[in-house]
Amino acid sequence: MERKTNWLAIAAAVVAAMAIGFLWYGAIFNAQWMEANGFTMEGEKIFKNGTEMPASFTPMIINTVVMLVYALLVNWLFGKMNVATWLTGATIGGAIGVLLLLNILVGNLFAMNPSILTVVDGSYSLVLFVVIGAIVGGWQKK
Repeated sequence: MERKTNWLAIAAAVVAAMAIGFLWYGAIFNAQWMEANGFTMEGEKIFKNGTEMPASFTPMIINTVVMLVYALLVNWLFGKMNVATWLTGATIGGAIGVLLLLNILVGNLFAMNPSILTVVDGSYSLVLFVVIGAIVGGWQKK
C-alpha cells in the first residue's frame, strides 16, 4: 500500500526545522558560529574577515525550500521502510543526522576549520533530522 503524504506533518516538520535553525544559530551558538566563520557585526552591518557583506534574504528562502525537500525525502524514505511511529522516525532521523555530522566533520578537517564548527553544524544536523524524522514518522495520514 502506498503511503499517503500528510501535508500537515510536512508543514509542521518544516516549521520545526526553521525554529531549530533560529534557536541553534541565532540564540544558542550564534557567537561561536560567527567567530569560527570570521563574521563580526558593527551596528547593523555584517563583516566577514573584515569585508562588509550585503544583506540578503536569499539564504533564508533557499533554506526554507531545502527544509521542505528534507521533509519530503524523509517522508518518501519512510514510506519505503513502512515507518509508522514517532520513535522509529526519530531513530532513523538520528541515523541520517549522524551521517551528516560525519560528513561535516571530514569536510571541516580538510578545510582546517575550527572544531567548534563541527560541534555546532554537526549537532544541528543530528537534532534537525531526529525532529523531522519524529514528526514525519509518527504523524501518519489516516
